[in-house]
Amino acid sequence: MPPDCRPRSARPGRFLHAVLLVTLATACSWPGAGRDAALSEPELGVTEGLSGGTPAAAENGTGTPAAGIEQSPTPAPYNLSTPAVLIERPEPPTEVPPPTPVVVLPSATIRIFRPGPGSQVTSPFQVYGRGGPSYNERVGIRLVGEDGRLISERLTYLLVFPGRAGNFVAQLEFQTPRLAEAARLEVYTEDLRYGRMAQLASMDLVLLSRGRQLLHPQIEGPEKLAIFEPRDGAIAQGGRIAVRGAGWVDSDLPLTIELLDRSGQPLASRQVPLDAQEVGRLGTFEAELQYQIPFSQYGRVVVYETSAGIPGLRHYSSVEVWLQQ
Repeated sequence: MPPDCRPRSARPGRFLHAVLLVTLATACSWPGAGRDAALSEPELGVTEGLSGGTPAAAENGTGTPAAGIEQSPTPAPYNLSTPAVLIERPEPPTEVPPPTPVVVLPSATIRIFRPGPGSQVTSPFQVYGRGGPSYNERVGIRLVGEDGRLISERLTYLLVFPGRAGNFVAQLEFQTPRLAEAARLEVYTEDLRYGRMAQLASMDLVLLSRGRQLLHPQIEGPEKLAIFEPRDGAIAQGGRIAVRGAGWVDSDLPLTIELLDRSGQPLASRQVPLDAQEVGRLGTFEAELQYQIPFSQYGRVVVYETSAGIPGLRHYSSVEVWLQQ
């Protein structure tokens, strides 16, 4: 074949290459290409924010977050409507209540285990308890009606060796004209020397003329009126004796403190209130008694509480003392 003697610019391959280059240049300079590039920038920002580990807010052309992008809530700023927390210094109380006395009461001398307080009993019913020591181991039991009359009384004995405390049991019978009547059960022991009443404990009951009994038990507790001074067997001289003790009462009536001679007659007597915050709370009592005797003898210091409801004694405590002339 004879060689191509045409010039290079007239050759068809070179012309096609030039046409392609012009077409590409025109496409790159088209206005839509810049818009497409601008639209791809937010996508690049979102991609960078997700890949970089820190959230990047993609914004549109108005400066607001683009739709579909989750935003963390922004806490509301504090303003004047936000309530303020005021810490005020507490003011001391104007009246300071008196402190409760810290005393340890001994065990009760007489304990009525059954029937307990508020029990409803029918005739006959049994009484269980513990007490003593007592004169010839005797224990007296009385049932007093709501008007103060003596409904029933009997004598029983401690189940123990002489001169010691022990258990007792007795059965009481009664008759009441009412369907139900309030009553008080009294149990007392006597002193070993003269056979006078030494201790007395009581319990409120309801007497039923018919029906079924309702018995509440009673647990062992402390002495209701404990005498701390003088001690049992103490010696009093100079015509004066100081009495001090603690306990609680069932009413606001004062306590009665007496000094008895060997025959049981009062040598001195005083009524003192129980120093307690309220009725039924632990309190203290004290008094000083003056006496005159013709000769030295044994006597008893007694403290008793009277009942505000059913007439009579509610509790009775005593200690024996030697009175010197």
